[in-house]
Amino acid sequence: MIDPILPAVVDRLRSIGALEGATAERVTLGDATLMVELAGVESGTGAEAGTADVAGGSRGSHRTAGFAHRPPGNGRTADALDESTDGVDVETLVRWATRTPGGSSTETIGYPGTPRDGTLLERALGVAAINALSAPFVDWNPGDPMALLDPAVDAITTVGLFRPAFRKFADVDVRVIERTDVGSVSSPDGVSVTTFRPDAASAAMADADVVFVTGSTFVYGGLEAYLEAAPAAATVVLIGATASVLPGPAFAAGVDVVAGASVTETERDRVREAVRAGACGTDLHDAGVRKVYAVADRATGPGQALKRVRNERPDRDDTTND
Repeated sequence: MIDPILPAVVDRLRSIGALEGATAERVTLGDATLMVELAGVESGTGAEAGTADVAGGSRGSHRTAGFAHRPPGNGRTADALDESTDGVDVETLVRWATRTPGGSSTETIGYPGTPRDGTLLERALGVAAINALSAPFVDWNPGDPMALLDPAVDAITTVGLFRPAFRKFADVDVRVIERTDVGSVSSPDGVSVTTFRPDAASAAMADADVVFVTGSTFVYGGLEAYLEAAPAAATVVLIGATASVLPGPAFAAGVDVVAGASVTETERDRVREAVRAGACGTDLHDAGVRKVYAVADRATGPGQALKRVRNERPDRDDTTND
């Protein structure tokens, strides 16, 4: 069984001093995306320079920003925190992201134990805060990892409706796992799309060459179960701005590529306005959010097709996990 990834990320952040002195500075809520900005995020102290997780950058404190998918629903949390962080500190945000759902505050949305609307927003805010805490410590590669992916595949699975995957491949079978009914999904000629519910994840992933898991699974839950269901021979990509965490724990859980997003302080005003206006995806990138990624096996080099990453990992069991 795969251990929960977000708590492992937080443990690693604590061990490298990321939370020491960090304060919540601003929250921006849009219809599709939310953004959490922090101040005083320490980097350099305890950094494991040269690892796949931690950049060997300059010491000192940073103002950072992290993003997350905005779940539906509002409530008191949205009213209280939009453009404000009154009464909420970094520890609270981290606790929101990592607490175990239970009791009357949960209902089944996908996998059992997923928080319902009342706590989904808090969880998303916490994930964005963890992304902001991670930002100074990750040695990201700039660019879109989709450009490196070998297009010669027969089947891909996406957890969440990840449309860029449709445009990457020709003559491919695409299986989409979604929590809710997405209706008919349009696709390019030669691309067949079949939708599945989360309880059919194993069937959806059977014999998939590439599995894309969107970062929204950090919000809605089920990430570890999806990784358990992924075929051992598949390349697994954890993707989206919501997935911009320290990648080490995800790599340890079987993820081959973590593809996230970053934004510099000089671009932040424009990005904040875009988030508030409802931007997501391409619109966010147009506003200044950069695509970044990290690959688990550096020995293959960032210019190699990602399909090779999993095949060349010596610690990977080649048996298919059905």
